[in-house]
Amino acid sequence: MHSLQRKNQIDKLRFILSYIILGMLFIPLLTVNAQVVSPLQGGHYSPVVKNIRDMANPPSGLFVLWYNVYFSSNKYIDRNGNAFESIRLDQIHPALPNIDVSLKLKGFTTVPAIFWASNFKILGGANYMAGISPNYISADASILTERGGLVIDTTYTRKVEGKNSGFSDLFVAPVGLSWGFDKFDATFLYGFYAPTGKYETGSSDALGLGFWTHQFQGYGYFYPLPQKATAIMLALTYELNGKIKDADVTPGNRFSLEWGISQFLSEQFELGVHGGHNWQISDDSGNDVYWDAGVHDRKSTIAFNASYWPWKERFMINAKYAFDFGVRQRFQNNTWLLNLLFVTNALQ
Repeated sequence: MHSLQRKNQIDKLRFILSYIILGMLFIPLLTVNAQVVSPLQGGHYSPVVKNIRDMANPPSGLFVLWYNVYFSSNKYIDRNGNAFESIRLDQIHPALPNIDVSLKLKGFTTVPAIFWASNFKILGGANYMAGISPNYISADASILTERGGLVIDTTYTRKVEGKNSGFSDLFVAPVGLSWGFDKFDATFLYGFYAPTGKYETGSSDALGLGFWTHQFQGYGYFYPLPQKATAIMLALTYELNGKIKDADVTPGNRFSLEWGISQFLSEQFELGVHGGHNWQISDDSGNDVYWDAGVHDRKSTIAFNASYWPWKERFMINAKYAFDFGVRQRFQNNTWLLNLLFVTNALQ
């Protein structure tokens, strides 16, 4: 009798511990009642989503960029670079068996961006640019846990699933400057993310990040061949994050480095290789930070793309595949992108 009671007590303890740990790791994906901020604080900007030449010196007038991103992941990488595959309850008590964990995350993001570039020059020959970009996201997540029995040889499984969709945070770029030369282009862009997406601290159905971000970007292009058939791109992005609403947490600032090589094989067909590296460079701060703020996440991505202009110099279709590596404290994704560019020739 005492043995059965002990077994039941340990069994209940095991479940409580397992879902506390899962809740701590995946608060955005699970229904967790505690009003706490998720320790998985990322940034707004995603390297490699843009086309390689998007920030080169633009034609004057109105143009539309439409990014469509499909992503999937079955692997979360911890701070030490190891895949999260089990909850080690045996480290809490030798009588507790470990719980195997299987993760699946997939989703879709569509980001239409409308930009305008001037036909006049300022500050040493720069075109002025400004733009706005809403974004819509849909994501499915599931977590499957499997544990062995304590007394008898049985296996217990439990699956938690969630789906969420809607408009996320809004990006506004009020100031852009782009200089164009025979062999070089240089572009500076300042923008901010407004927390317009649904967010409530402790909620499992957040669509936005819940904080403002000021974003500063610089792009440089070098064209070694005539007619700019080859482009070598280098870009830097700095994200200055604000405080999360309804919580005393300010996520750490972020820095991204991107590079790319684009080659036109004909007047309408282009191939490219695009890489990006994203780092958290300062600690999360605030009285509500309960995790180790000294641990900074990071992720690197490489992509391969092909572009075709069915309407020369007016309409482009870009297909891209990307995968992550060098990940720490992030999901490791495979990503497929279908991007469109339309030069309207309006408002010139």
